[in-house]
Amino acid sequence: MAVVLALVAAVLLVVSAVLGPEQPSAWLRALYVLAQWTGPLLLAAAAGLVLWRRAADPLRRALIEIAGPAIVRAMPPRSVLRAVLPRVYGDAVGHDDVLIGVLGGGGNDPSGRDTAVSRGTSAHFRLWSIDEFMCGNESTWSHDFTGVRDNHKLVLFATSDPEIANLVSSERIYPLFESWLVQEEHLEDFVPTLRATLEVGVSYTDELGNVHHVPPRRLDSEQVALRQFDRYVRLPDGVDRQSLHIVEFDLHDLADPDHVVASIERLVMKTVHHTENRGYLNWTPPHPCYVRSVTFDVRDLALPHQKLVYTVLGSTIRKLRVPVRMQWAEVPEEVEVPVDAWMLPGHTVTLLWRAHDGMGPNRAAGS
Repeated sequence: MAVVLALVAAVLLVVSAVLGPEQPSAWLRALYVLAQWTGPLLLAAAAGLVLWRRAADPLRRALIEIAGPAIVRAMPPRSVLRAVLPRVYGDAVGHDDVLIGVLGGGGNDPSGRDTAVSRGTSAHFRLWSIDEFMCGNESTWSHDFTGVRDNHKLVLFATSDPEIANLVSSERIYPLFESWLVQEEHLEDFVPTLRATLEVGVSYTDELGNVHHVPPRRLDSEQVALRQFDRYVRLPDGVDRQSLHIVEFDLHDLADPDHVVASIERLVMKTVHHTENRGYLNWTPPHPCYVRSVTFDVRDLALPHQKLVYTVLGSTIRKLRVPVRMQWAEVPEEVEVPVDAWMLPGHTVTLLWRAHDGMGPNRAAGS
């Protein structure tokens, strides 16, 4: 546009110079006056446009740097990513799975109260054999949060429906949660066992900014009635809600009665349950977690006069460094997997075992 204005101005100035002020014809004198006044104005406009463009880019960048972060912080996290992801991933398919995986929840709340991300997670599993068909599992895991505010509920979901298990991650109301996908025949027994054995510990910040640590202990819980499910997760019509059980814990019960809990900084959970000896155990995070390590204590897993060999499979954002290097090996006490990577829901660390001679009920499928 500036070039066009400059060319038109040059033509008008040439016309005014050629015509001159002394013209016998009235319309030629009018054309001279028009060219004499309009040419300089257009030339000034072209120069101003060039200067504006040179000044506009730094000004626009400065405005974006000043106002951009504040605008983004005021928006729901989901809206921010929905505006960015099509530029990177394209818009041929939806991005809901990516949004949920990265945010650790629906991301519809501008304050992020429906998301959870752990900046440091560790998991420990102690396994022992009950007989050749059943084994026990004592699980302990911890999450370090950036500070979950305005929330004091820990909600546990147990379901036999894979569709519901996927919906829990994106449609839950409260950020702190755990979810189990259980075989239908074990669902009714799983929830009472969970409530009876689960121990919960927290680290919280009080109103003065002091951090307090509460070790894991038994905590009263309440099983949520079917008619109140909408207070905890948004489920579409047509989903069989009978396939879902919800248990609620109030983390304020762990705090000192004289403290006002400002934020939850760390959550520790410990539970014990019995399961079928299938020759494997896998762990997946409930939300985005930077996982430091996953440890399997297997010193009591082998039956008397039995030798087991182990291997580890896993998936994380970056290549997993497994200690047995994908080879079956005997392990005297523990298999420690130093993950040191981000894991999203769907990523797993899996321990597999089988009898050393390749026979018996502990032989892993495909080994």
